[in-house]
Amino acid sequence: MSKLSPTSRAPSLAPEVEEIPLGVRRLASWSWRIIVIVAAAALLLWGLLQVTTIVIPVLLAVLLACLLTPVVKLLTRYTFLGRTAASGIALLGLLLVISGMFTLAGRQLITQLADIQDKAVTGFQSVMTWATTTFQIDAPMIDSAIDEGLAKLQDNADTVLNSAVSTAAVLGNLATGVVVLLFTLFFLLSSGSSIWSWTVGLLPPAARVPTHEAFRRGWKALSAYVRTQILVAAVDATGIAIGMVFLGLGSYAVPIWLLVFLFSFVPLVGAIASGAIAILIVLVLQNWIFALIMLGIVLVVQQLESNILQPILMGKAVELHPLAVFLGVAGGAMIAGIPGALFAIPLIAFVNATLLYLVGRDSSPELGVDTIAADHFASLGGNRPAHVTAGADASDDGDASEGTAASDAPDASEGAAASDDASTSQGVQTAPAPLPAGAREGLAAEGATAPLQGRRRSDGADGTGREDGPDGADRPAGTGDGQAPAQDRQSPSSPSDQDSADGR
Repeated sequence: MSKLSPTSRAPSLAPEVEEIPLGVRRLASWSWRIIVIVAAAALLLWGLLQVTTIVIPVLLAVLLACLLTPVVKLLTRYTFLGRTAASGIALLGLLLVISGMFTLAGRQLITQLADIQDKAVTGFQSVMTWATTTFQIDAPMIDSAIDEGLAKLQDNADTVLNSAVSTAAVLGNLATGVVVLLFTLFFLLSSGSSIWSWTVGLLPPAARVPTHEAFRRGWKALSAYVRTQILVAAVDATGIAIGMVFLGLGSYAVPIWLLVFLFSFVPLVGAIASGAIAILIVLVLQNWIFALIMLGIVLVVQQLESNILQPILMGKAVELHPLAVFLGVAGGAMIAGIPGALFAIPLIAFVNATLLYLVGRDSSPELGVDTIAADHFASLGGNRPAHVTAGADASDDGDASEGTAASDAPDASEGAAASDDASTSQGVQTAPAPLPAGAREGLAAEGATAPLQGRRRSDGADGTGREDGPDGADRPAGTGDGQAPAQDRQSPSSPSDQDSADGR
């Protein structure tokens, strides 16, 4: 017998559905649900890409909030400052640090600008001399290539102008993004917990606490990732800057430090790019021997970072395989360019920790349960509008009346069973005949208001059992549940029915 033979199902399934193997039906059910989820995610991603001017600053604000939240907590705990004032001081300190680094790097570059120009020209001429002697390239060929490049530049003057206009628009968007970043960061630091509590309060009551606890794990992983990346970037930048000082280029150490520090936040690609820039600067300002030495310094620093610092500092906070990091950076770069490569790994780390908790594999059991938040969410309750509550109460009343009728039905059946037992003990067996549909409905309506409490006795004149009905009337046995013997059944207009009505 084939293993794919259809499984016998309920008769409610259509025959053509029963012929399909159960595994195929389940696979089809999962398939269309997965398609819907993927389509919804793609639509959401497309919408976010349309408003990158807002999305990117908000994501940067979230990362910076992970970094500055411990500072705000320290200020509020050990000083007289409130949450809002501490958030403002932390934000101001961040701005001072960033502006100070760029100012120092810019001043050093401006001071060494003339030297950079002279050494750049000298280095370019040495490279051209080496190329002409090695590849037998003469001066006329070089001059013709330069003239051709200038001609193409003149032909594409409109494109260059459009690029300049686009650059101005990008600068405008950059200014808007900075404003959005600062405002978002301030409010995340000052009232981020209340914003999150309000968001969770929109969920169904049963989902609030699990969502909050999963978010705590994700936030912890995200914070650990941000702090680790900052420390690793600082170590990389410091090592390469020390190498620049060792090679006699100490005046360029601060700009190189800042460049390597910023590029290190882009996983994998950033370290390679910043190291290549440092090597190229040494090649231009010194010679190829110093460039090889700088290459060795960059490789040693990056190996120490990837093999020692990352495993020790990350620990168990962010459990990501190197393949996941590589594919995440590649996929993020394909979808959203440099911002995608920057935010891919933090997003994956957050989602990984969140999903691990939801499936029962808590990556941070030391966090426990936030009882304060749980009490707050419980106090919110699941209150519904008045008209919805009234409708639910009416529905509950209807269910209660139905439950009364349903509870009366077993009592009636128990009375019938008792009457049968009594008649059997007297040697007489009465078999109640089934009621017509109309009589059964009438009995259900009567039983909802007057529960049947029939009792059997054997004092009938004909020796058959009798029972007291719920209204005190004396009627033949077997009628406690609305069923009369076939010989006693009469039409509704019979005298027997009239006597029963008078007895009531």
